Amino acid sequence: MPLPKICPLCNTKKKNLQKLVTAKVYGDKRNKKAFFHCFNCDVRYQFPRLSKKEESVFYKKEFEKFMEKRSGKKSSWTKVESHLTLNQETFERRNKYIKPYLKNVKSILEIGCSSGFMLYPMQKKKIKCAGIEPSGVFSKYVKKRGIEVFDDLNHLIKKHPKRKFDLITHFFVLEHMADPISFFKQQIKLLNKGGKIIFEVPNVADPLHTIYNIKEFEEFYWQIAHHWYFSKKSLNFVLRKLETNYKILYEQRYDLSNHIIWARDRKPGGMKYFSNKLGEDIEIYYKNYLKKIGKCDTLIGVIEIG
Repeated sequence: MPLPKICPLCNTKKKNLQKLVTAKVYGDKRNKKAFFHCFNCDVRYQFPRLSKKEESVFYKKEFEKFMEKRSGKKSSWTKVESHLTLNQETFERRNKYIKPYLKNVKSILEIGCSSGFMLYPMQKKKIKCAGIEPSGVFSKYVKKRGIEVFDDLNHLIKKHPKRKFDLITHFFVLEHMADPISFFKQQIKLLNKGGKIIFEVPNVADPLHTIYNIKEFEEFYWQIAHHWYFSKKSLNFVLRKLETNYKILYEQRYDLSNHIIWARDRKPGGMKYFSNKLGEDIEIYYKNYLKKIGKCDTLIGVIEIG
């Protein structure tokens, strides 16, 4: 497979700094895509990437079924009420680090709000909420719950050119954006003075990739829906371009049980499977240790605008 001529993130043209990671991309039915590692900025990127037309069709018509196939029907990407219930723990996990930033926040925009499970508790706090969600499955439901939803940021700006927010959030959205730097700059323009952006993104230092070397996980991990896989170094590269105050935190979502099931059965779906036998203390220690050594599955970014 030929190497790309240029890294799409840092624009380096040095071919010796580009290396093939994998030619097996989950969801690539035509087997024409691959992921490469740029050693200059440390990002992993898909090449060739989906065209704008392919992306539009994928997110409007295929994304939920694609995600349900990856995660299993228990994830309920096509059943909104079940999606809400199953993501209650996700809300609680995220709320722990978001809560300190909610002081004086009167308006929130969530990009990629899915079923709205992160917004409804904020709505109850009398915070004015809005969402960006291209999926017809989720957006209709969220609108019925009294939250204004837009197809994308351009749709929001066109309809409300002067609208500003105190907080913008997005969770596992950045890796889907073709131009992450422009994506953030567009958000910054939508913030009030003192506003913040809080987001999550997969960490390419995920222990299932960097420690355990499980073939089936590799074939599952690298997926067609992602333009990028960021490390702390490559995320730093992006955020430095914004000339704002920011910090990057480590997070571990999946537990020891999940990793044992991957090692034993070579498939996902093991969350809490052994927790009653191992004990919650072991699960907590395991997650905290992975964060300590930076071999965790998630990065949290916090951007603060003066």
